[in-house]
Formats: sequence, C-alpha cells, structure tokens
Amino acid sequence: MRLSALLAASLLLLPAAPAFGQAPSNSEPSECAAGRAALDLGNTAEAIDFFRTCLDRAELDMNAEIGIYAAMGAAQLSEQDFQAALEAYNFAFAIVETNGGRVVEPSLYRNRGIARSELGQLDGALEDLLQAAAAAPDDTLTHINLGVVYQALGHEADAVVAFDTVVRLEPDWIGAWINRAGALLDVGMTGAAVEDARRAVELAPEDGSALNMLCWTLIQDGRAETALPLCEMAVAAEPDIGAIVHSHATALEAVGRADEARSLYRRAWRLSPEDPEITEDYERTHNP
Repeated sequence: MRLSALLAASLLLLPAAPAFGQAPSNSEPSECAAGRAALDLGNTAEAIDFFRTCLDRAELDMNAEIGIYAAMGAAQLSEQDFQAALEAYNFAFAIVETNGGRVVEPSLYRNRGIARSELGQLDGALEDLLQAAAAAPDDTLTHINLGVVYQALGHEADAVVAFDTVVRLEPDWIGAWINRAGALLDVGMTGAAVEDARRAVELAPEDGSALNMLCWTLIQDGRAETALPLCEMAVAAEPDIGAIVHSHATALEAVGRADEARSLYRRAWRLSPEDPEITEDYERTHNP
C-alpha cells in the first residue's frame, strides 16, 4: 500500500527512454522524425500519433522499425497505456527474433518488464527486469521496478537487495529511502526501516510521502505517540492521499483516540476504496 504511488513517481523521475535513437533515413516519412521530436519534448500523446503514421506509411529497415516500436512503447508507458506499450515492445522483440537475432538492448527488457508488471504479469516482468539488470547494472529504474515486483511476488529479501541498489545509485532521492524502508518493514527490520524513513525526511522535511513513511514505520515500531505529530504533518501536506490518512487513523487508534480514528478510517476508504488494508480497517471499525 505504501509503495504504489512511488512507482509512478519513479517513472516521472527517470522517464522510460526509447531503446534506440537512430537518425531518420532519407526513406522515412517526416512523421518518424516528428514523433522523435515530440517524444524528446515530452509530448507523448502527439508522439504516439506520429509513430503510428510512420509505421503505416514507411517501408523501414529492421533496425529503424525496431526503434520506432521501442520509442512508441516508451511514449505509451509515459501515458500509462500499459497494454499498448506491451504490444509495441512485443512487436520489437518479434522483429528481432523473426530475423534470427536476440534482443540485447537493456532498456527494451526494462520497459517491457515495467509494462508486464503494471498488467500483473509478474513472472514475465521479473524475467525481463533481471535481463535488464544484468546488462545495465546501474540503471536505477530497473532496480526500482525489480524491488516492486519482488514485493508483489512475496520475495521480501530480494526486494531489500534491489532497493539497496537504488539507495546506492540515488542517495539524494527520497524515493530510494522510502522504498527501502517499506521493504525493510516486510522482512521485520523495523528499526532499520525507521532510520531509512528518517533519512527521507531529512532530505525533504515537508514532503508528505516521506513524513508518512516515518509516521508508519514508527507505528510499526510501537511508537505511535512519537508518530502522531508526523502523521498530522503528512496529512497537512497531502490531505487527499488515502494511505496517508490511513496512517494518521492508525496512529490515533494506537494512542486510544478511537472515535477520531474511526472518522479518518472512513475518509481513507473513500479516498482509496481499492486498497485492501484500508478497506479492512474501515470495515473493522464501522461494522462491529
């Protein structure tokens, strides 16, 4: 629950780049170059339209076609159209394999792994991300997503290792410390999780996600009284995030303020009804 928003944040921090960057050839229509230019500017929806027109109109050689599919997949990832992105990457892989080759570009594996992860295809995502990590061991986005997939698969110790790498690569990014704190909680290393969350708050004292993770880890460490002011600060910074409101409610309940907690559990559920932990606490406190 605590990490779902951080994956989206990581995609914004390190946008999925196209796997290939060929200069347009004379045989390519102008839409191919226009798509690349739009993607470079962050105009991803416009880039997708140009790439589709490019693929429809052009007779591209193998490498150019792979590059266009990879670039289109990157744009679709940014648009969070994960099914379309997966299809684009699968086309790129199929072109290579049909011609007797093997994909070696790590960002192709990484980006297809992200798409598979978002679609719940966790085993395939793990396979792709491990390929990417072997080829590009210092790619932060690969290790962030490896950690998230390991957590989803219940491989908590492996998730800690993946987030260790993220902390090493991006020590000044609060997401590295927040993600590792969550993974450390999963393996029962609560004290270490508190220290990671505290480091995130040191880096960004007013960030709601950092404050929430410190609040949450302190609650799990049996220090709800210490956590409560931090929970209040997190809610003040991010009042419409269900997980943050839920942490505040949990702290209030832990210090004996059950009536206040009950109304916040309801608010957290209204904000994030899809979250099973939030739903469980809402039902527990509202359906005795």
